[in-house]
Amino acid sequence: MISGTRSTTTAGPETPAEPQVLAGRLRLAMIRLARQLRRHDPSELTITQLSALATVVLAGPLGIGQLADAESLPSPAATRLADKLEEAGFVARRANPADRRGVHVVATARGADLFARREQAGNAWLAERLGVLSERDRLALERAVSLLETLAAERPDCMPPLSEEHAETKEQTKMPI
Repeated sequence: MISGTRSTTTAGPETPAEPQVLAGRLRLAMIRLARQLRRHDPSELTITQLSALATVVLAGPLGIGQLADAESLPSPAATRLADKLEEAGFVARRANPADRRGVHVVATARGADLFARREQAGNAWLAERLGVLSERDRLALERAVSLLETLAAERPDCMPPLSEEHAETKEQTKMPI
Protein backbone atom coordinates (compact mmCIF):
# COMPACT_ATOMS: atom_id res chain seq x y z
CA MET A 1 0.00 0.00 0.00
CA ILE A 2 1.30 3.48 -0.86
CA SER A 3 2.08 5.65 2.12
CA GLY A 4 -0.76 8.05 2.87
CA THR A 5 -3.45 5.99 1.17
CA ARG A 6 -6.13 3.94 2.80
CA SER A 7 -7.01 0.39 2.06
CA THR A 8 -9.74 0.05 -0.52
CA THR A 9 -11.16 -3.09 1.03
CA THR A 10 -14.80 -2.90 1.97
CA ALA A 11 -16.85 -4.62 4.60
CA GLY A 12 -18.12 -7.00 1.91
CA PRO A 13 -21.17 -7.16 -0.33
CA GLU A 14 -23.47 -8.17 2.54
CA THR A 15 -22.19 -5.55 4.99
CA PRO A 16 -21.99 -2.03 3.57
CA ALA A 17 -19.42 0.38 4.94
CA GLU A 18 -20.52 2.78 7.62
CA PRO A 19 -21.73 6.09 6.12
CA GLN A 20 -18.86 8.07 7.67
CA VAL A 21 -16.24 5.69 6.24
CA LEU A 22 -17.95 5.57 2.83
CA ALA A 23 -18.25 9.37 2.82
CA GLY A 24 -14.52 9.77 3.40
CA ARG A 25 -13.58 7.34 0.63
CA LEU A 26 -16.10 8.81 -1.80
CA ARG A 27 -15.02 12.38 -1.12
CA LEU A 28 -11.34 11.61 -1.60
CA ALA A 29 -12.01 9.62 -4.78
CA MET A 30 -14.11 12.48 -6.18
CA ILE A 31 -11.42 15.04 -5.34
CA ARG A 32 -8.79 12.95 -7.08
CA LEU A 33 -10.99 12.28 -10.11
CA ALA A 34 -11.87 15.98 -10.38
CA ARG A 35 -8.17 16.85 -10.30
CA GLN A 36 -7.45 14.33 -13.07
CA LEU A 37 -10.33 15.66 -15.17
CA ARG A 38 -9.01 19.21 -14.79
CA ARG A 39 -5.55 18.09 -15.95
CA HIS A 40 -6.96 16.45 -19.07
CA ASP A 41 -9.62 19.06 -19.66
CA PRO A 42 -8.05 22.49 -19.02
CA SER A 43 -10.08 25.63 -19.43
CA GLU A 44 -9.89 29.34 -18.88
CA LEU A 45 -13.07 29.02 -16.82
CA THR A 46 -13.42 28.15 -13.16
CA ILE A 47 -15.46 25.09 -12.21
CA THR A 48 -18.33 27.36 -11.17
CA GLN A 49 -18.23 29.25 -14.46
CA LEU A 50 -18.07 26.04 -16.47
CA SER A 51 -20.99 24.58 -14.53
CA ALA A 52 -23.07 27.70 -15.17
CA LEU A 53 -22.14 27.69 -18.85
CA ALA A 54 -23.13 24.01 -19.09
CA THR A 55 -26.47 24.81 -17.44
CA VAL A 56 -27.14 27.64 -19.90
CA VAL A 57 -26.07 25.56 -22.91
CA LEU A 58 -28.09 22.51 -21.89
CA ALA A 59 -31.16 24.15 -20.32
CA GLY A 60 -31.14 27.75 -21.55
CA PRO A 61 -32.32 30.32 -22.14
CA LEU A 62 -32.67 30.95 -18.41
CA GLY A 63 -33.57 33.86 -16.22
CA ILE A 64 -31.03 34.80 -13.55
CA GLY A 65 -33.29 33.31 -10.87
CA GLN A 66 -33.49 30.03 -12.77
CA LEU A 67 -29.71 30.00 -13.17
CA ALA A 68 -29.31 30.70 -9.46
CA ASP A 69 -31.65 27.83 -8.60
CA ALA A 70 -29.96 25.41 -10.99
CA GLU A 71 -26.50 26.27 -9.64
CA SER A 72 -27.63 26.53 -5.99
CA LEU A 73 -26.42 30.11 -5.76
CA PRO A 74 -27.96 33.27 -4.33
CA SER A 75 -29.32 35.56 -7.05
CA PRO A 76 -26.58 38.20 -6.62
CA ALA A 77 -23.90 35.53 -7.10
CA ALA A 78 -25.68 34.21 -10.21
CA THR A 79 -25.83 37.77 -11.55
CA ARG A 80 -22.07 38.22 -11.04
CA LEU A 81 -21.45 34.83 -12.64
CA ALA A 82 -23.57 35.75 -15.67
CA ASP A 83 -21.72 39.10 -15.85
CA LYS A 84 -18.33 37.34 -16.01
CA LEU A 85 -19.52 34.87 -18.64
CA GLU A 86 -21.01 37.71 -20.65
CA GLU A 87 -17.80 39.77 -20.42
CA ALA A 88 -15.88 36.75 -21.74
CA GLY A 89 -18.34 36.40 -24.63
CA PHE A 90 -19.71 32.99 -23.57
CA VAL A 91 -23.28 34.12 -22.84
CA ALA A 92 -25.48 37.03 -23.79
CA ARG A 93 -28.52 38.59 -22.20
CA ARG A 94 -31.69 38.72 -24.27
CA ALA A 95 -35.07 40.22 -23.49
CA ASN A 96 -37.53 37.75 -21.98
CA PRO A 97 -40.45 37.62 -24.43
CA ALA A 98 -42.84 36.64 -21.62
CA ASP A 99 -41.74 39.44 -19.26
CA ARG A 100 -40.47 42.69 -20.71
CA ARG A 101 -38.79 43.57 -17.39
CA GLY A 102 -36.75 40.36 -17.32
CA VAL A 103 -33.86 38.99 -19.31
CA HIS A 104 -32.73 35.54 -20.28
CA VAL A 105 -29.14 34.37 -20.29
CA VAL A 106 -28.38 32.47 -23.51
CA ALA A 107 -25.21 30.78 -24.70
CA THR A 108 -23.37 32.46 -27.53
CA ALA A 109 -21.80 30.43 -30.33
CA ARG A 110 -18.45 30.91 -28.58
CA GLY A 111 -19.88 29.60 -25.31
CA ALA A 112 -21.57 26.61 -26.92
CA ASP A 113 -18.36 25.80 -28.80
CA LEU A 114 -16.24 25.98 -25.64
CA PHE A 115 -18.68 23.75 -23.79
CA ALA A 116 -18.72 21.21 -26.65
CA ARG A 117 -14.91 21.13 -26.82
CA ARG A 118 -14.59 20.77 -23.05
CA GLU A 119 -17.20 18.04 -22.93
CA GLN A 120 -15.54 16.14 -25.77
CA ALA A 121 -12.03 16.40 -24.27
CA GLY A 122 -13.11 15.44 -20.77
CA ASN A 123 -15.37 12.64 -21.92
CA ALA A 124 -12.69 11.18 -24.21
CA TRP A 125 -10.18 10.86 -21.37
CA LEU A 126 -12.73 9.41 -18.99
CA ALA A 127 -14.17 7.04 -21.61
CA GLU A 128 -10.67 5.71 -22.24
CA ARG A 129 -10.27 5.00 -18.53
CA LEU A 130 -13.72 3.37 -18.33
CA GLY A 131 -12.94 1.27 -21.39
CA VAL A 132 -10.45 -0.85 -19.43
CA LEU A 133 -13.08 -1.84 -16.87
CA SER A 134 -14.91 -5.14 -17.12
CA GLU A 135 -18.54 -5.12 -18.21
CA ARG A 136 -19.55 -6.02 -14.66
CA ASP A 137 -17.60 -3.07 -13.25
CA ARG A 138 -19.08 -0.69 -15.84
CA LEU A 139 -22.59 -1.84 -14.88
CA ALA A 140 -21.78 -1.29 -11.20
CA LEU A 141 -20.40 2.15 -12.03
CA GLU A 142 -23.51 2.97 -14.05
CA ARG A 143 -25.64 2.24 -10.98
CA ALA A 144 -23.26 4.27 -8.81
CA VAL A 145 -23.48 7.24 -11.19
CA SER A 146 -27.26 7.18 -10.88
CA LEU A 147 -26.91 7.29 -7.10
CA LEU A 148 -24.34 10.08 -7.31
CA GLU A 149 -26.64 12.12 -9.53
CA THR A 150 -29.32 11.76 -6.88
CA LEU A 151 -26.90 12.75 -4.12
CA ALA A 152 -25.76 15.75 -6.14
CA ALA A 153 -29.31 17.03 -6.59
CA GLU A 154 -29.78 19.53 -3.81
CA ARG A 155 -33.50 19.80 -4.35
CA PRO A 156 -35.99 16.99 -4.93
CA ASP A 157 -37.37 18.66 -8.07
CA CYS A 158 -33.86 18.58 -9.62
CA MET A 159 -33.34 14.85 -9.16
CA PRO A 160 -32.79 12.68 -12.22
CA PRO A 161 -35.21 9.85 -12.90
CA LEU A 162 -34.29 6.73 -11.00
CA SER A 163 -33.51 3.46 -12.70
CA GLU A 164 -35.90 0.63 -11.87
CA GLU A 165 -33.19 -1.08 -9.83
CA HIS A 166 -32.32 2.14 -8.01
CA ALA A 167 -36.00 2.78 -7.31
CA GLU A 168 -36.41 -0.78 -6.00
CA THR A 169 -33.33 -0.42 -3.79
CA LYS A 170 -34.60 2.91 -2.50
CA GLU A 171 -38.00 1.40 -1.73
CA GLN A 172 -36.47 -1.61 0.00
CA THR A 173 -34.15 0.48 2.18
CA LYS A 174 -36.58 3.40 2.51
CA MET A 175 -33.73 5.84 2.17
CA PRO A 176 -34.71 9.47 1.59
CA ILE A 177 -33.21 10.91 -1.56
